[in-house]
Amino acid sequence: MNVEIAEATFLEENDVVTLVQIAERSGLSEHELRELIECGAFSPIDVTEWTFSARCVVVARTAYRLREEFALDDTHALAVVLRLMQRIEALETRLREARR
Repeated sequence: MNVEIAEATFLEENDVVTLVQIAERSGLSEHELRELIECGAFSPIDVTEWTFSARCVVVARTAYRLREEFALDDTHALAVVLRLMQRIEALETRLREARR
């Protein structure tokens, strides 16, 4: 029997995290994260200190999951898929709001 241990971290929506913290919590390397930032997948709050909203941890974890599930070795392809997923989520939110 294999026992899997998971660690959970609770983040508030207005929390601020660093690039290093995102890398630690997402499974992506800092290099991969910088490439995703360059491709527009997400952006820092403060470019000089490389700080981000806590929401970026969720985005980076989603990117990691997509990379693993679809074997996306190219970070640019990963960024495209990630942006498409974000667009779908935004459209679904607008659709739910329109239905109300």
